[in-house]
Amino acid sequence: MMSNLIGSVSELCRKGLRIFQAYGALYFFRRTFKFLDRYKWRSILVPEDINTQYQKWLRKYERAPETTGITGAERIAGGKGTPGEKKLYPLTYVLILLSKCEVKALKLMVKSILGQDTDQWILMLIEDGPVVPDIRDYLVQLSERDNRIQIVKNEAGEKPGLVLNRVINNLKSGYVLLLEETGILRPGAIGCFAREAVESNYPDIIYGDEDTLDTVTRRRLNPVFKPGWSSVLLHSFNYLGSPVIIKKELLEKLGGFREDYNRCFNYELLLRLTDCELNAKRIPRVLFSKIAGTSRKEETETKEIQKSAAVRESFLRKGYDSRVTYSKNTGTLTYRLNIRKVEPVSIIIPTKNNAEVLQRCLDSIREKSTYSSYEVIIIDNGSSDENTLNYLSSLEVTEGFRVLRYPGEFNYPEINNFGAAEAGGSHLVFLNDDTEIISADWLEALLEHSQMPDTGAVGALLLFPNGLIQHAGVVVGMRGSASHAFYKCDANSPGYMNLAGCVRNVSAVTAACMMIEKAKFDRVGGFNTSFRVAMNDIDLCIRLLRAGFYNIFTPHASLLHHESLTRGEFVNEEEINLFTSVHKDFLEKGDPYYHPALSLERNDYSLAV
Repeated sequence: MMSNLIGSVSELCRKGLRIFQAYGALYFFRRTFKFLDRYKWRSILVPEDINTQYQKWLRKYERAPETTGITGAERIAGGKGTPGEKKLYPLTYVLILLSKCEVKALKLMVKSILGQDTDQWILMLIEDGPVVPDIRDYLVQLSERDNRIQIVKNEAGEKPGLVLNRVINNLKSGYVLLLEETGILRPGAIGCFAREAVESNYPDIIYGDEDTLDTVTRRRLNPVFKPGWSSVLLHSFNYLGSPVIIKKELLEKLGGFREDYNRCFNYELLLRLTDCELNAKRIPRVLFSKIAGTSRKEETETKEIQKSAAVRESFLRKGYDSRVTYSKNTGTLTYRLNIRKVEPVSIIIPTKNNAEVLQRCLDSIREKSTYSSYEVIIIDNGSSDENTLNYLSSLEVTEGFRVLRYPGEFNYPEINNFGAAEAGGSHLVFLNDDTEIISADWLEALLEHSQMPDTGAVGALLLFPNGLIQHAGVVVGMRGSASHAFYKCDANSPGYMNLAGCVRNVSAVTAACMMIEKAKFDRVGGFNTSFRVAMNDIDLCIRLLRAGFYNIFTPHASLLHHESLTRGEFVNEEEINLFTSVHKDFLEKGDPYYHPALSLERNDYSLAV
C-alpha cells in the first residue's frame, strides 16, 4: 500500500510540474487550492479494502427501518400521489424453492420475512424436488402457525419453472418476489417495495441492493450497489441479483418461466424483459443479505451453458447473431455481435503540427484494422511544421485517406462537425491523433453496437502506455462535472462488480474514441460549439440520452491513449461551469448508471465514506 501511495503522490507531483511549466505559477496555485478544497487528500490516497469501507459506510449511512404500518389493502398514498388520493399498496408474493435448501438457512429467511414492517405479503414455499424430513416438519409448523405462509407441493415432480408458473397463474394481482433461501430480507424491505410501488405508479419491476451476512461474526460484507436499469449490462451478467419484484401480470404476459432454462430460469426471464418497453425502478438501499457459505452447489457447467444460450436467444429475438462465452473467473458473459450489414465508417481525426504522433496512429489503423470499409479524414487545424505539412501532403495521395483544412483557432466541436459534414460513412468515429490501435477488430467492436437502432454513442477502452485505464466509460457528476470510470486503475483487474471488463450502459463516453451513427449525430445537432475544448463529448452523450438513445462502453475495442499530447492538460473552468449550468437537472438527479452510495471524489468505485 505504501508503494502505491508513493506512486500516486509522485504522479500528482509530476502532473503539477507539467501544469506549472505550461501555464505558470498563478494558474498552478489556483488549481492546486481548488483541488484540495474540493477533494482533500483522500481522493489521491490508495483506497481501503471494500469491506473496511463498508463498515464505515454502514455506521455513517445505514438508518433504522421506517415503519409503514401497512396492515390493510387500501391506504392513503404519500409521495408523488395526489393529496388525499386512495391507492392500493400491492400485495407481495414471496416465492422460495425448497429442494436444495438447508434448515438453518430457511429458518433465517422465514424469520426475516416474519419480521417485516408490513403484513402485505404471502410467503409461498414451493417444493421443486424431494424435501428432507427436517424441513418437512418445519414446514408443517409454519403453515399451522401463520396463514400467510403456504406450502406448495410438487407431487408430480414438475421442473422448477413449471411449478412456479402454476403458482403464479393462481395468484391475485400484485408483485412476485422470487428468492433463493440462501439469504434474508433486510428489515423494512417489503415496506420499501410497497412505498416505491405507490409513489412510482406501480412500475413493472423494482429492485434493491444487497450484501453478504456472516452469521458467525454478524458482519455485513461485500456490498453490491447496483446501477439503474441497464439492459446492455444485463447481457453480461445478472447484475439485478436479489431482491427483485416483478408485476404478476407482466410475468404472465411474458409467458412465465421456461422449462428449458431450469438452471437459470430467473436470469432468462429477466433477459426477456429487455425486449419490452419497461418501467423499472431501483431503490438505492440494501434490502437483501446473502448468507455467507450457503450458496447452492449446482451443476455449474449446465448452468453456464444455459446462461450463454439465454443471452444468444435474447439477441436473436432482437435480430442479431452472437457469440457468447462464460468466464469462470469473473462469473460474467462475454458476447460479440455479428455485423448485420457492412456499412462504411468515417474516422475523423483532428491534428496540428503533430506528424510523428499522427503517423503512429494512422500506421496502427492501417496495419491492424480487420474491418476494411472505412475512410480516414484528417482535419488539419493550421499546421505550420514542415514535417507535418510534408506528411499531410503524402496522405492526400494515399488511397482511403482525405486531408481537410480547417485553419483558425482551435475549436474541437467545430472541427469535428466540419469533418462529419464531409464524411461519406454511415457511422462516424471521432478519434484523437494521440491514440494507437490495440485490438485489430476495434471497428467491429464499436460497430456491433452502433448498428443497433437504440444505441447512441459507443466508447472504447483506452489505456495509458503503462497499462493503466484511461477511459472505461464516464460517470457524470464525478469530481464536480464528469470523470472517467476506473481512471488509472489496473486494466487487468475487472473492477467493482466486474464493470471495467463488461459491455455496459454508461451516461457518456469520451470522444477520444467514439463511434456514432451519422444520422443520430445529425439528429441531435452534432457537437455543441460552445464547449470549445472540454465537456463537448459529455454534452453530446447527455443529449443522446434525452433523445431516447443509450450510450455504451465496450472493452472489446481497446486502444492506447497518450493523453494530452496534443492539447495539454488545461481545464477550462468556464466550460465546466457552462456544463454544470446546462445540465444542472441531470447532475442533480445523479448519473443513472452510478450508485449514490459510491464516491464522486474517486474514480475507482470506492464507497462514499
